[in-house]
Amino acid sequence: MKRIFSLLLIAGLPAFADVVTASLYTPALGTGTLVPIVLNGVGIGVPSNATIPDNGSYSVTFSVPGGQGVVQNASSGNYAIPVAGVKGGQPEHLTGDYGSNLTTDPSQSGNYFSTGVGSITIAFDNPQYWFALLWGSIDVYNSLTFNNGPTITATVTGAEAQNLTSGFVSNGYQGWGGSAYVLIHTTDPFMSVTASSTSPSFEFAGVEAAGAESNFSLPEPSAAFLTILMAGVVLALAGLLKRKLA
Repeated sequence: MKRIFSLLLIAGLPAFADVVTASLYTPALGTGTLVPIVLNGVGIGVPSNATIPDNGSYSVTFSVPGGQGVVQNASSGNYAIPVAGVKGGQPEHLTGDYGSNLTTDPSQSGNYFSTGVGSITIAFDNPQYWFALLWGSIDVYNSLTFNNGPTITATVTGAEAQNLTSGFVSNGYQGWGGSAYVLIHTTDPFMSVTASSTSPSFEFAGVEAAGAESNFSLPEPSAAFLTILMAGVVLALAGLLKRKLA
């Protein structure tokens, strides 16, 4: 089994094989033959046959409690919308799938995955080497497992994703600074990815994969963006401290 530990910070350092990259608000950009996981238009909850059927590129199988699976908006104690950005001090969310526009209105957010205490497996029709997702309220109970048949080719835990994210606020934090765009590249191909959690929940959106002929990168943020990011982290930490002292 391989574990992926290498880090590419958002400052634009070159990528190496078997890497995990993470950024609070900068989504990975892909080129080549990409496989986006499309959830907008999929019914809320677990499909009746517990599978999103093969669409020619992938299928999705659920092993989750009732009320989990494909979800939208937020449900207290069950799942929280992954945070894709911040605007005017308010968290922004994807309105759809990978690369979609952002909104500060939770009711306008797109569908996303939520495992509860369970797992969701995305199986691909062809070998993949890249996997990108918006990982919501990253929790130490969360994990991603990459398989090529019965062989585990890589794993990424929530704790690793937290450590790789510059400016990350705190474990399981549901506000801005608690989610991150995470990009994984493996030397060995994978045919499936399983997201699982031993405590509610592993929420993720904006999922896309790619094969060996493709490439992903985290674009370098502007100086203005970095200033906004640092100011946002300070405000988020101040809010946490205020709640703790109250």
